[in-house]
Amino acid sequence: MLKPCRPIARFVLAILVSTLMGLPISGLSAHPHAWIDVTIGVLFDASGAVTGIRETWLFDDYYTAFVLEELSVGKDGTPSQADIDALMRENMKNLKEHDYFTKIHHADKAVPFAPVTEMSSSLQGSRLSMTFVVPFDSKIDPAASNLTYSIFDPTYYVEMLHAEVDDPIRLESAPAGCTFRLIDPIPSMEALSLAAALDRTQRASDSLGAQFAERVEIQCL
Repeated sequence: MLKPCRPIARFVLAILVSTLMGLPISGLSAHPHAWIDVTIGVLFDASGAVTGIRETWLFDDYYTAFVLEELSVGKDGTPSQADIDALMRENMKNLKEHDYFTKIHHADKAVPFAPVTEMSSSLQGSRLSMTFVVPFDSKIDPAASNLTYSIFDPTYYVEMLHAEVDDPIRLESAPAGCTFRLIDPIPSMEALSLAAALDRTQRASDSLGAQFAERVEIQCL
């Protein structure tokens, strides 16, 4: 199995956009404004077909504090699990119209989804975590043609990258001969300049985020 290479580091990206715009790094107000570390489980069935993917999103500390600000807290200073679950359900409702920021292709065609299942959410230290399964509308044979996925905010307000852990991508119950390859994004200079010019109150077009999106290709021989 091929190990993923790390994409453009956030700090390096900040240097790039600040240089392009002539801004000091400390005063940078460019997109993105929130960060999510993603871990993925690609779900195989007994026949070797892919049935869906399990996604875990770990939100950054500052965004977690922001979204939890309106929730009441108990004696331990944290919100109740019931309130966290209610927030998750609201998040999932809002994400549904955006296909959960998830793009999957097989044989160069978009893969339609069935309703999301197995949702859960929790606090991991100071960071909010959310896990859910995106089932495919029908099973996919990765041996017939490569399967690819990307997970990203189309407007690049939120940057979503695979987590820096040992196994950010797992091929769960995959047959022998299945591998994956993580392909780093190579944003254009125009995209870097646009991201640097946008502040929190401005919305980018839905094409910007794709420029900064990682792509994972799954192949089974």
